[in-house]
Amino acid sequence: MILRILLFMVLAVATIAYGTTPDLTVANSQQQAPASAQSGTPAAISLALNNQSKWEPKDYVLAAGVIVTLLLGIWNAFANHRFNQRTMFVNTVTSQRIKWIEQLRQDISTFSGLVYHWALTDLPDSTEERQIIKEIDRLNHVIRLRLNPAGIHDQKIEQLLADIPKHTADEIRIKGLLEELTCTTQALLKDEWEKVKAESKKGPLSDRA
Repeated sequence: MILRILLFMVLAVATIAYGTTPDLTVANSQQQAPASAQSGTPAAISLALNNQSKWEPKDYVLAAGVIVTLLLGIWNAFANHRFNQRTMFVNTVTSQRIKWIEQLRQDISTFSGLVYHWALTDLPDSTEERQIIKEIDRLNHVIRLRLNPAGIHDQKIEQLLADIPKHTADEIRIKGLLEELTCTTQALLKDEWEKVKAESKKGPLSDRA
């Protein structure tokens, strides 16, 4: 885009510089020139070229306008490019944050449901119990990998993930821990959603580790 504008402006300036039509004064001077000057001699050719390349004040004004337009066009193209790049970056960050929110919500809910089922249900089938424990362990690690070690809510969730498996035999305790996990996750997701809304207006605020 910038190259096209530059080429157009250069051609315009060249047209003004070398393609200006002589005015009546130049034409009269050519008519009043000696016959020898109109007979094709080098002096006549030099006189004609000098007359054709002579600029008038309006030509300088027009050339200045072309240069200003060129500079404005380049600046506008550069500004549009930066704006488009920033918009694409903000959209990418925002969409990824929304996906993160939804995935964390699903992981926490699945983890809590499996832990509750495992702790409060008598599972006669040892195969099913092993599968549940395996999935709980997998979700435990996946959720921790989604968290920011420096975040306050994140640190609380990570601590709960470490404590919950230790209290599966205590029904009251496990219910309290799962409820605390749900409330802490809600607070984290609310903060993240507020960041999404702010990013959509002002650009990226911060990236999660």
